[in-house]
Order: sequence, then C-alpha cells, then structure tokens
Amino acid sequence: MPKFEMHAREFKTMRDPNRKPGGHTKYICYLDTATLPSELQNWSKTNPRDQKMTTATAKAIRTSLLENDEFHELNRGLLFSVESVKYDNRNETLTVEMANDDVHGNIDGGHTLRAIYEAKKSGQPLEGRYVFAEFFVGLKSPVELAAARNTSVAVDLKSQEELKRSFDTLKKILAPFPFENRIAYRMNQHWGEKIPVIDVREIITILNMFNQNLYPIRGKEGLSGEGQPIQSYTGKEISLTRFLGQGKEPRERILCNMQPVVSDIFRLWETVECEFPQKVKNNKRLYGAKKYSQYKNNEIVGHSMLYQAELRYLVPKGILYPVVGAFRALIQVDESTGAYSWKKDPCGVWQELGDRLAQIVWDEKEENPEYLGKSRNLWSNLFKEVLLYTLV
Repeated sequence: MPKFEMHAREFKTMRDPNRKPGGHTKYICYLDTATLPSELQNWSKTNPRDQKMTTATAKAIRTSLLENDEFHELNRGLLFSVESVKYDNRNETLTVEMANDDVHGNIDGGHTLRAIYEAKKSGQPLEGRYVFAEFFVGLKSPVELAAARNTSVAVDLKSQEELKRSFDTLKKILAPFPFENRIAYRMNQHWGEKIPVIDVREIITILNMFNQNLYPIRGKEGLSGEGQPIQSYTGKEISLTRFLGQGKEPRERILCNMQPVVSDIFRLWETVECEFPQKVKNNKRLYGAKKYSQYKNNEIVGHSMLYQAELRYLVPKGILYPVVGAFRALIQVDESTGAYSWKKDPCGVWQELGDRLAQIVWDEKEENPEYLGKSRNLWSNLFKEVLLYTLV
C-alpha cells in the first residue's frame, strides 16, 4: 500500500467521543507545505469535484499561501480519509497509508492542495508555510463527509452521486462511444482541457425520454402521448433526480434493458442536429433567416454535441429535444425480458418523416426556441406524427 511521509507539527489524536465500536479516529496537525509528496495529489477521487483555479476563491487561497505567515490559521485546511496514520515525535515525521482510492484520499480542501502543488511546481518558496490538516481513519465511505464539508462552493447532485458510484452502469454502456471521454460526471471535470464538455445530465435527459418507466407511451387506456418528457428540456437537475429516484436496482436494470437502442438514440440525435435545417429547406422555408441558426455565409459556425460534425447552421435544444423525443413512439419492450427494441429504424423514419416534423416545428411561428422546448402542443403534435406512422 502507498505510504506518504511529510513533516508535521502539533500532532493530536481525537477519538470518537461516544466511544462507539468501530468509531472513526481523527488525527489533526499542521503540515509543512514544502514537504507534501507530489504523489498525494493522485488520491483525489474522493473529492466530489475537480478544482477550477481561476475562481476568486482559488486566487485568494493562492495569494494567502504565498504572502501570509498565518496561512495555517486563515485557511480551512485539508481533509483526508486514510488507511492508517503514524507519527514520529523525535523527527516530527508523519506517515499516512492509503489502500482503496474509492475510500481514501483528499475529501475537502482540494483548491488548497492544488494551490500548494502549483506553487511548488513553479518554484515559489514555501518554507515556513504550514496548513491545517485532518486525517480520518476507519471511514467506510467518503460520501457523507464530503457532502457536509464541501460547502464553500455548493457541491451539485451529480458530483455527490459520482462519489456514490451511481453512474457506474451508465459509464459501462457509454464506454464504446467516442464522446465518452468528454462527459463530466462531477463539477469542473475536464476543466482546463480544450475539449467541448458534455454534462452527464445531458446524456441522462436524452435517455430519459425513451425510458418507459419514466415516460411510458402506453397508458391504462392504450397508446398515449399525454406524458410528454418536457422536463428533459426544461430541467436537467429534475431529470437527474427522476433518473436516480427509480432506485439503484431498477434504474440499472432499465439501463441494461435499454442498451440495444442507446446507440441508435445517439445516432438519431446527431442526425437531427445535422439535418434539421435541410428538412426545413425542403419545405421551401429559409432556416438561415432565423437568428438562432447563427448562419454566416455558409461558414462553419459550430459542431454537433456528440460527434463534433461541422455545422453551418445551429439547431437549438429547444427544437432538438421535442423532435428527438417524438421518436420514443417507436420503442417497444419485450414483455418477458424487458429488452428494448425499435418498431422501425428511427433514422429511417426520420428520412421519411423529417420534412413533415420540420414543418410542424416551423408552423409554431416562434422565434424563441426556449418556448418551443416548453410547448406541450409541439411535443404532442410531433409525438403523434411519429406514432401514427408506426400504425400504418
């Protein structure tokens, strides 16, 4: 197991005051920042967010570290979960041991830790600079402590769920896709990388539209389009909450059952994003006249969200969600296995119905795509058009 040595002063042991069996033990001290091993920064999986060092808070921490002799009193400090702690009073050497990166590592103070390492890397003198540190031994999970301590900048729901490994099944399903390495499962993940990041909630909201547990196309009285998945567009956090609210076992089972159609769902999203402007043109309408198209003399004005195809027109999500969501009418579920499949190939249906669906959107005569995405009438009309096609 990896061991890390550093210079520490004022070392204290704090045992559980309730003396509960199996209670945690906390060790506190002041760490000499100049002696923090660089390898320690690799143990950060337990922190619910990545650190964005351009914020006012991060800049203030960096300035205080370099300029203030009382940094150890002014800074909130570092919090770690570790396997074991040993302290040698003779030479003031602290040794901590890590074992499991799902449990052990930095839980709070990530900005402070990164500021220290950045200062060391740039050659800034850190002699005499100490930082307050806490080390917990015996934690079974870092989730509750991380949620409680990370309050200076609120930790969002997806970051907390990433700590709970709530997305593990989803990650396995997404692993083959080329955009998987651009998905952010926690706050500030991929920050600083020059890539277009996709919030995991965006992926979940797209899949939610086809989830027959959340938005069934068949109600008590047969086929129905009443429960349109408008929340997929209007509320990413609400959609994440609904996804999680299914319960761990049911949602993982449904994700696995949906796996046969997931690739087609993403292919459909990509196709609609790339081809919708042409479908409008087929109806002898000028899509480029809309401000939201951002058309500029046939120049490349953006890239598709998933596969990064070059776009000469942008299609706002207020259009994409209701159009793509309409194709949930093609979903069928095997009663014996629960496996999802298509009644008809969705991209093939798009080629057949695309012009008509584009006309339905255009007939709304709405300049603000946000209103389109919230229009129950539009969602319902698009859905019914695809549903009727399946009955022919």
